[in-house]
Amino acid sequence: MAVTAKKRVEAEGQGGIGRFLREVFDELRKVVWPTWGELYRYTLVVIFTVIVLGVFIGGTDYLVSEAARRAIYNGVAH
Repeated sequence: MAVTAKKRVEAEGQGGIGRFLREVFDELRKVVWPTWGELYRYTLVVIFTVIVLGVFIGGTDYLVSEAARRAIYNGVAH
């Protein structure tokens, strides 16, 4: 029983770039895309979360750096 090159490639799981792109396209058709309203709300949630976390991290950084500076310099002017 002879094994052709095509069958060997398929058996090895290597179908080439064309097969890969076809499968990607098929999978993208299965995706349930959000509506514009959902997309708008999700975007606002992400922006709000980034702002809140940015303020929290910035504030924590400022407080820790101030505490460290006061501890290191101990009231000595630099």
